[in-house]
Amino acid sequence: MKLYNSLSLLQGHLLFSSASKSPALARNVFRRFSTAKASNATQHSPPLLNKFQGGVFVLPHQQKRHKGGEDAAVLTDRVLAVADGVGGWAEQNVDPAIYSRRLCQNIADLAFSKDDRYKVAPRHMLIDAVNENREIGSCTCVMASLDESAPLLYTVNLGDSGYLLLRKEGLDLVQLFRSVEQQHSFNFPFQVGTGGDDPAKAETQVHDVKEGDILILGSDGLWDNLFDIKVIDLVRPFLRDADTLADPELVAQVIAEEAEKYSLQQHYVSPFAKGAREHYYDYVGGKPDDITVIVAQIMLAKREDKRGI
Repeated sequence: MKLYNSLSLLQGHLLFSSASKSPALARNVFRRFSTAKASNATQHSPPLLNKFQGGVFVLPHQQKRHKGGEDAAVLTDRVLAVADGVGGWAEQNVDPAIYSRRLCQNIADLAFSKDDRYKVAPRHMLIDAVNENREIGSCTCVMASLDESAPLLYTVNLGDSGYLLLRKEGLDLVQLFRSVEQQHSFNFPFQVGTGGDDPAKAETQVHDVKEGDILILGSDGLWDNLFDIKVIDLVRPFLRDADTLADPELVAQVIAEEAEKYSLQQHYVSPFAKGAREHYYDYVGGKPDDITVIVAQIMLAKREDKRGI
């Protein structure tokens, strides 16, 4: 079996038919919040509707930091998303960030539209956001939406970004679910955009959730460099003496910076290196990349006791 050199795996994702640290960057992150949020008595009082209490941290590749990297994200109390611009477009003089940013802007706008389909089926939102994106380029995308009243989480994932769903049980933090990558071949993920995959092919899930469950979304810069157990270990100390994350953005920052640290280690058998070896590529070390992490805790709406007690 032919072995490929390490450099060939670091040229960014393959294309269809073509071949200073800072907190979440304003041009990469699209934030929207419902009016119901403002009517809560305090930040920690029970919400009027189910919502995410979340934070995001964007840590671009060191060589792309001057322009903010190529990832983009959506952070709202209803919908979360991470989109990873496919780096191979740079070889055609197309900035990969443009497509992913436009897609996330579309998602953020659609999240507060009056289309009832979006409330229970984020795949419809992804499809419409893709159809409204006229930019050249492509990206992977992972999204999550929370039912307004029922304890249900809806997710959609296309490509090699992904998510973890965690729950605190006693003193432990357990993994409830891990999304599965969609790949045409190694390091060639499904992607939406110019010449890309049909967004309807995205994998969808519905999860029963409880108060305090934790959702971690990330671009492949996270998952290629940290194993799931390491991510969980990084979150665990923040819940040692409490059931609520006081600062989700700080947790996202800790995870992103740890992923970057491991991405720069040349002798580390990273998740990416492990996958490469399984596909007969000769590769060792982390994988420097843009890293975007969203950490969100699920806050369920207060239910009135209809018995009048």
